[in-house]
Amino acid sequence: MKLGSILILTATLTTASLAPQTGQAKSAYQVMTTSAMTMAGQSSRQAKGQLRVKSTDQAIQLVKRQYRGKVLKAQSSRVNGNPGYRIKMLSNQGVVFYVSVDAKTGSVRRN
Repeated sequence: MKLGSILILTATLTTASLAPQTGQAKSAYQVMTTSAMTMAGQSSRQAKGQLRVKSTDQAIQLVKRQYRGKVLKAQSSRVNGNPGYRIKMLSNQGVVFYVSVDAKTGSVRRN
């Protein structure tokens, strides 16, 4: 859990414990659970639109970690319906091959 989430939960719990104890007041557990679920939903929605690989340079770095050789060309492309990159490489043995990087998932796959 992130620090901001912990602070919000702490503030929520403190507020809930100071609330007058009437039939309409929620328990601290109910307030905490509702707040945590709301924050989890917000963070998952934010993550859906974000890309793990945000630039061609970052894609090249990922490819170089997994495959040895020289990068000949790098261009943005669609990979499995997602935004991504296609990297053309020359192996140390002189073989040209392509590697796809899915920008959304960060997966690297040799074609």
